Amino acid sequence: MKILLITSEYPPIVGGVSSYLEQLYSNLDHEVTIIAPPAFNFQVNWMWPRWLPLYFQIKEFIKTNKPDQIHISHVLPMGQIAYWILKQYKIPYVIIFHGLDLITAAAQPKKWMRVEKIVAHASALIVNSNATGDLLKKLLPHAHKPIVIRPGVQIRSIAPRAIEEFRSAQNLTGHRIILFLARLVPRKGVVVAVEAFYEIVRQNVEATLIIAGAGPERIVAEAAAVRLGIGDRIRFVGPVSETDKYLWYAVAHVFWFPAQPTENDWEGFGMTALEAQSFSCPVVVSNCGGLPETLMPDITGFVAEGTPQAFAEATLRTLNDASCWQRMRMAARTFAASQDWSTPRKILSGLIQSVKK
Repeated sequence: MKILLITSEYPPIVGGVSSYLEQLYSNLDHEVTIIAPPAFNFQVNWMWPRWLPLYFQIKEFIKTNKPDQIHISHVLPMGQIAYWILKQYKIPYVIIFHGLDLITAAAQPKKWMRVEKIVAHASALIVNSNATGDLLKKLLPHAHKPIVIRPGVQIRSIAPRAIEEFRSAQNLTGHRIILFLARLVPRKGVVVAVEAFYEIVRQNVEATLIIAGAGPERIVAEAAAVRLGIGDRIRFVGPVSETDKYLWYAVAHVFWFPAQPTENDWEGFGMTALEAQSFSCPVVVSNCGGLPETLMPDITGFVAEGTPQAFAEATLRTLNDASCWQRMRMAARTFAASQDWSTPRKILSGLIQSVKK
């Protein structure tokens, strides 16, 4: 089967959606072609709509390569292109929803009728979590039932010596490390992380908070750390490479993901929480979007209200109880090993086979 995937997020672009699509589509038993930046120009400034040249590029590609199906990530504007292709060439399309794309489209009433039409003509709908599926049903109650394909995780091993050398190089030998790793934007809850860490410090618990990532909220979070008098206990390390990301997981005692519900944003899953568990790191996540689906609650970590007090309380249950922490470490690695990419790819392959031209 020849599959054409059209997406604005794919490596070398960094992010959860990019990683999800690469892992899901790069090892299928089908011929997959990717149309994504930078090889294709998704927007221009000299034409309206700005993505119209992309439509003409895709038409030329289809004439030559004749794909059996088109898969699109994000309903707009790629969905409009897929709809036009369906009408002209009778090539069915599948839509992959991540949650934020739905939220963004729903906030634009003039475009929402177009979204309803695009979804109605899709051969199948994919969502990255049950939570995103519920959001889809809420916003589009007449849409056919989506297929849930959650992200998986690739189990990696790092030599103990490399881990200790990294810990030593970071001057963190003997430290208990709480890790926050995400884009520093309001939805990810970095300020909540700083305030939660303050609650932990108040309990005279020795720990260091590592904040990895870049974004506009860094200034706000740094100011909060200074205001609370804990600036010397928090380290902002900025954006990290893939290699260093895995090393941070490996040295961390607890991983935090205190995502905050916002009107115009959405946390569809939270792949970093699953990645952290693959390195035997217990996690604490907020009950926001698809995050509770990334762990086994009370076994590999905790689901908490997205408040500083709740995160501090959940974290202290592990930091103050060595046996609890060790049990969660072992369970986290075992759980992550059961969440590899073979099942998501199998579900996708079955969906591809079921779509009729």
